[in-house]
Amino acid sequence: MFKTSDPGDNSVSFAMVNDIHGKNDVLTNLVSKCDLKKTDFFLFNGDMVSVFNEENHIFDGFMDTATKLFASEIPMYYTRGNHETRGAFATEFQRYFSPKEENIYYTFRQGPICFVILDTGEDKPDSDIEYAGITVYDEYRTEQAEWLRQVLNSKEYKEAPFKIVVAHIPPIGGWHGNLEVEQKFMPLLRDAKPDVMLCGHLHRFIHQDATVQTPFPIIVNSNTAVLKATADPKELKIEVVDVDGKVLDQFSIKKP
Repeated sequence: MFKTSDPGDNSVSFAMVNDIHGKNDVLTNLVSKCDLKKTDFFLFNGDMVSVFNEENHIFDGFMDTATKLFASEIPMYYTRGNHETRGAFATEFQRYFSPKEENIYYTFRQGPICFVILDTGEDKPDSDIEYAGITVYDEYRTEQAEWLRQVLNSKEYKEAPFKIVVAHIPPIGGWHGNLEVEQKFMPLLRDAKPDVMLCGHLHRFIHQDATVQTPFPIIVNSNTAVLKATADPKELKIEVVDVDGKVLDQFSIKKP
């Protein structure tokens, strides 16, 4: 039986994978590391495939496997990665994964957590030869930053016991997309102080602790690990486990 999300729940448990790039064996392995009976939903944090040229790339790349493993009964939310912007079918992404939302970036509340889902777009400059002069992701991120400013000032965000920002491209590294995230989103997030930022893209695991400059941790999940989290109004627990079952990270954030 499919169970929809309930924003009014007192607690929540979710799992996040990213950068699968159509490797269904890896997706199957990582889902097996989760207790599905205790998982309220899954987050796909981008690059589940390498290119969107046709509908079958969605289903053959990951969705058939996800449906067989959990998605016929457990909800999923999707954060678009840079590879989902590529290919002739890329413009259909929203119709499949966020048809009720005005944009591909959005928010939702589940249990004690307000989730802010960003769309970090492509990772190269709009002038890159790969895009043939038809992309405007820099302007897109500028417009999205104005939306983010409003969200971070909203009652929905401010009154949630925990706040989690989900973005495919992290504000770590010197490539164009990373710098855009740093310059356009991070000043707003530093002021709003979410509890944690969850990213992917780099194909390696990074735990960047909170600093004076950035007062919240940034977790970059690898392409061969699953991030699992549980929360009630007083505590958020996060664990990262790789394909071999090794625990890469484990920490909690507590509220008074």
